[in-house]
Amino acid sequence: VRAAGLNFRDVLIALGMYPGEATMGSEASGIVLDIGPDITDLTPGDRVTGLFPDALANVVIADRRTITPIPADWSYTDAAAFPIVYLTAYYGLHDLAALKPGERVLIHAGTGGVGTAAIQLAQHLGAEVFATANPTKWPHLRAMGLDDHHIATSRTTDFETTFHTTTQGQGIHVILNSLTDNLTDASLRLLTPNGRFIEMG
Repeated sequence: VRAAGLNFRDVLIALGMYPGEATMGSEASGIVLDIGPDITDLTPGDRVTGLFPDALANVVIADRRTITPIPADWSYTDAAAFPIVYLTAYYGLHDLAALKPGERVLIHAGTGGVGTAAIQLAQHLGAEVFATANPTKWPHLRAMGLDDHHIATSRTTDFETTFHTTTQGQGIHVILNSLTDNLTDASLRLLTPNGRFIEMG
C-alpha cells in the first residue's frame, strides 16, 4: 500500500456512529507484490487502485475484481481517493437509475465527494445536470460547467422553484438524493412521471 483513502464512512466509524462492527479503510493504491495462479492481466510491480479490506496497512490482499490499474499520470494519492466516490456515483446513476443521454439529473450536495463524481459521470453520459450546494461552494459547480440556471442552494426548498422554472415545468428524470424531510418532498415534486429517485442514504 502506497496510499489509503478515507471517506465519510471512516469518519462515522471513528466517531462510533457506524452501525455494527467495521474496520476503517476500504480503498487504497499501491504496487502488486504477488498474484494468484488464475490472474493473467496483472504482474508483480503493476500499480493498482481499488477496494481493499483493511486498507490502512502496509500490505493487503485484494480480490482481482475490485482493483484496476492506475493511469500513468496519476499519483498514488490521487488513485487512492477516487474508488468509492466514483463507484457509488456510477452505481447510482448507471446501474440503478439507468441515466440516458439527454435526460435531466439533479445531484444534491454536488460539491461533495460523490456529488462531484456524479456530476462528471452525468456529463460524460450526456445528461443535463442540475446541482445543489451551499452558496459558498457555487464557484466549484460553475467551474464544472454548470450555469446559474442549473445551480441552487441545498439549504432551503428554493431549488424546487428554480429548477421548475429552468425545465419549464417538465421536471427532472433522475434525482440523486442526500437530503431529508421537506427537502426530499421538494425533490420528489420535481420528478417527471416515471422518474427515478435514487437515495444515497
